[in-house]
Amino acid sequence: MHTCTPNDDLRQRALLYTLLQWTQLARKNKIRYWIAHETLNGYVQWHGLSPHALDLDILVMAQDTSHLVELRPLHFSSDYELKVHPQWHIVGKRKGSYFNAEGTDFVEPNARFINRKDHVYINIWPMHDYHPNQTKTENLTKEMFNEYDENYKWKSSPKEWTFPLKPCRFSGINVYCPAEPEKLITNISSIICINGSWQKFHERITTKKIITNENSKIAKQTTTA
Repeated sequence: MHTCTPNDDLRQRALLYTLLQWTQLARKNKIRYWIAHETLNGYVQWHGLSPHALDLDILVMAQDTSHLVELRPLHFSSDYELKVHPQWHIVGKRKGSYFNAEGTDFVEPNARFINRKDHVYINIWPMHDYHPNQTKTENLTKEMFNEYDENYKWKSSPKEWTFPLKPCRFSGINVYCPAEPEKLITNISSIICINGSWQKFHERITTKKIITNENSKIAKQTTTA
């Protein structure tokens, strides 16, 4: 895997080991999840972890968060902790409701799986099978999934783009991916190592550029739709 900054290798290893621990927890407790957001971008572009990734993202159906609440008190190990936001049932942005006394220093994801030893985590986001701004009849007649994105806007996609989930390999780890990964992202990030730091910009999904740390040459690779 490409590196650019002195901490890249340790961070990448920590993220992947945290993901491995999550997959074991999910399999043991029958948690339905799939990779999402920047992590899904990494799968499409790199077939695994993006070299610059600082955390990981997965989605669960919003109603399944109650299962995470049940698992929260369990003692996984001294290194890992599952944090569920106390207001996970509130749909949309929680208007900055932090619960620092309980160690919940996030507001957007419903939960986090935290590697306390290496200070990395997996964001666990909710996916809704209804749209709060639509009537019950409209929700029943449209097979759409809805999520609240990082820009605090609702994003909808056809249910068949996500389900049925499919097993996939993410940097050598068995995880679950949505049925149509390429359709769920509108752009991918081109990552450039410049003077010891990652620089990122966006482009159309049909082309990706990879600049290696060794020769700083751009290699274009066209992806299939």
